[in-house]
Amino acid sequence: MQYEQIENYIRTDRPDIWGRLLPLHVFYKNVITRKTAENCDFLACYEEAEQVAMEVIDWVETLPDDLVSSFDLLSQSHEELKQSQRITGRVLTSRANRLRRNLRRVLGLPPERDSVQNAFDADKLTASQSFIVVPDRRHPDSGLSAHDLRQFRLRRTYAINLAIADGLHDVATTFLGYDGLFLTLTLPGEYRHCSYEQAKAEISRRWKSVRRKARDRDILLLGMTALELHEDETPHYHIQLYVSPEHRAWVESQILDAFPNEIDRRDDAIKDIREVAGTSRYLTKDHGKPATSLSFIGLTRDIRNRYASVYKGRRHANLSDDRIARVSRLMANRTASGVILFLLRGFCDERLNRISARHPDFTYVTRPMQKVLTAFIHAIHFREVKDFTTSSRRMTSMVSHRIREAFPSVRFAAVPTCLYRNQEGVRPCGLPCERLKARSQPPPKGDKSASRKKYIDATREKSTD
Repeated sequence: MQYEQIENYIRTDRPDIWGRLLPLHVFYKNVITRKTAENCDFLACYEEAEQVAMEVIDWVETLPDDLVSSFDLLSQSHEELKQSQRITGRVLTSRANRLRRNLRRVLGLPPERDSVQNAFDADKLTASQSFIVVPDRRHPDSGLSAHDLRQFRLRRTYAINLAIADGLHDVATTFLGYDGLFLTLTLPGEYRHCSYEQAKAEISRRWKSVRRKARDRDILLLGMTALELHEDETPHYHIQLYVSPEHRAWVESQILDAFPNEIDRRDDAIKDIREVAGTSRYLTKDHGKPATSLSFIGLTRDIRNRYASVYKGRRHANLSDDRIARVSRLMANRTASGVILFLLRGFCDERLNRISARHPDFTYVTRPMQKVLTAFIHAIHFREVKDFTTSSRRMTSMVSHRIREAFPSVRFAAVPTCLYRNQEGVRPCGLPCERLKARSQPPPKGDKSASRKKYIDATREKSTD
């Protein structure tokens, strides 16, 4: 059954409802009519079209006023929306997509079957591909389009996210000794019928309550969160979380308290991270899609911009020029991913940032190996090695500006070897350990007595002359 079969009944009985449905796209009108007819129990006292019209009137009256009043906006094509944006001066694309998503959730319509949304996306893609931002000198009609630049930015952001996630894993597991957890958190079934904004606010509130309780107990949490959509466009979380072993049980209990619907599927909701590269790629797979977002736990909000700026050698208000120079060199060589986050001062907890300071904060540095790793950070940053395990005496370290090609991937696990082999003047066949008191010069060859006799003879000849 189509909407045109019941339109006269609605216009005659309820002209106000007919006026509300008038700006709605005919595709949505037909979907509403068809689904109402499928769920309608027909009576003998009414005609089929008349009874469906009555059911549609009752259904429209149950819709939120903000959704009904926006029927005109969500029904506009991409060209019509661009004209509206020129008149109002407001960017309405995100709002129109959000309204169509809420209407699909009410109708139970899958996104791939929404012809209005699909046509809008296709027109938007065509417009961005035809809009030339950087023209070609030889061919003015061709060049870099808006779509090309957006894809370039997405690829750059994707690479930055993976690099930060790699460094975060290095810091959490190797330096701090934390356990890695992969969380999949969803909402109960009753939130699948509310608006997208309500569902997103609810799942964000629950996860924030877990983080707030951990912060009140001074429990450090690190990781990455990805907000994605189910097939019915209900938001859910995929979280790559790192927590200390002594606090893991408490954190898991707080997660299950905030998401009680996950208790029955606890083994699927909370898993150990066994392969970090695959986990990071899985979390970032939907980056750039509408209504999806990715954020980091325990890092500063501007960590992506800070990472990109330092990679290009640009100045940053919170970083010295010396830090920027050393970090950009590490980024170019793709080495020491965990050290990069320390030198960027990219953590929310200032006690972690002060580990890379000249006078480090040892709140999270308790084990001897952690002190060795701190010495590695200081060797790269200050060009000097300080043995934090025994004394506070500093010794000059000539760390070369360029990492040897034989060691393209430097991590915390090979700190002593890396410290020794990256000193200037060290032979490639050096010992697999760090010689703190050596100046990286081979001992003199030959007989010491012969050398001394030669020196005395030369002195006597000068005195005779």
